[in-house]
Amino acid sequence: MSTRRDFLMTSAGLIGAAAPMLARSQALPCPPPQMSAGGTGSTATACTPSTMPAYISSMAPFQVRALAGSYAPSNGTSTLRSIMPSMWAGNDQIMSPWSGGAKSTVGTKMYVHGGGHSDSSNNGLYSFDFAGTSGPTGWAVENQGQTGVTSDIAVGSSGAPISVHTYDGMVDMGSALYRFGGSSYPSGGFTVQMLRYDKAASRWTRLPNWGSPPQFAGMAMGNQAAGKILLMDRFVSYVTYSFYRVASNSWSQMRSVGAQWVGDGASAFNPATNTGLVVGADNGYGARAFSISIDWNGETITQTTRSLGSLGSGCALIWDPTRGVYWCFGSNSNNGTLYEINPTTFAVTPHSLTGDAPLTPETPYWGTFGRWAFMDSWRAIGSVASRTSPAFVIRLP
Repeated sequence: MSTRRDFLMTSAGLIGAAAPMLARSQALPCPPPQMSAGGTGSTATACTPSTMPAYISSMAPFQVRALAGSYAPSNGTSTLRSIMPSMWAGNDQIMSPWSGGAKSTVGTKMYVHGGGHSDSSNNGLYSFDFAGTSGPTGWAVENQGQTGVTSDIAVGSSGAPISVHTYDGMVDMGSALYRFGGSSYPSGGFTVQMLRYDKAASRWTRLPNWGSPPQFAGMAMGNQAAGKILLMDRFVSYVTYSFYRVASNSWSQMRSVGAQWVGDGASAFNPATNTGLVVGADNGYGARAFSISIDWNGETITQTTRSLGSLGSGCALIWDPTRGVYWCFGSNSNNGTLYEINPTTFAVTPHSLTGDAPLTPETPYWGTFGRWAFMDSWRAIGSVASRTSPAFVIRLP
């Protein structure tokens, strides 16, 4: 694995926790549906009013709670490693090497998936369910994967995929997860493999290649209402993008933007305005962030450079429709601050995390990417920073 800046362990001003809120469950409605002018219908998926678990309702805004001890999972699992299949013993480095998950904004599960390059051939898919009352449900193996996989499966075929650094290239579209490209095991070359994981069937299926060049490593942004996923390539062509059409299993024309995408970027989408945000490391020309105007029908985008300062690379970037802001945390250089980003002015407000902060990631560490679950009706983000440490929640205002 190439040398990059380690995840910094800064924790100034984070000692202690804010006063807890009343420890009780709270009935909360689902967020109102948001219309997508460039798509069809509402972006909201099936949702029913939910009851906020007591282990979350007892937290104060910007407090971090490690899900251990009194808040340990009810299924008896403690860490990702505690449920790792024995066939992956000594071969479970699927977090630290530019790997993430599916950026889940529906339901209560966080999906974890990664590996790749010379780090790990572990192609299993794992989840953490934050549903519960006094504590979450916990870890589970969704698909244990298959050992010895060193090549891509054929287009249209099903089977175990080669493991990859996922970067920001996974999305959760409700009934299925999608994984696009990445740096593959064991060579580190960027793969052409685009995949759908059907949750109910626990099955990976190879999708068509996305264009020329067919390799991809970068960022993916899903719109469930439009039934499309926007891909932005950072490491192969640096400037290309295309839309994957879920229903027809096909791709739009590959096009280019004017500026090279940011390094190790993360992306998020605001369906109310059909705009998105991309943040990451300097793109080599002084840009660390772009806003994006998206025409989901015309399958084109407009890229605009934004000045957000240095938020690090590999962060978890989340659109919050209730508060109307983006959240950014867990980059390669930040484990103690939750950044709030205004989508209109692009002003950045840092919030020091309290409670069980700073987070304790693996070393070296290249970021969180999509390894999170956003639970809007519970006003919480769930994530994990290490194979050997408990998952955690961040309470939102």
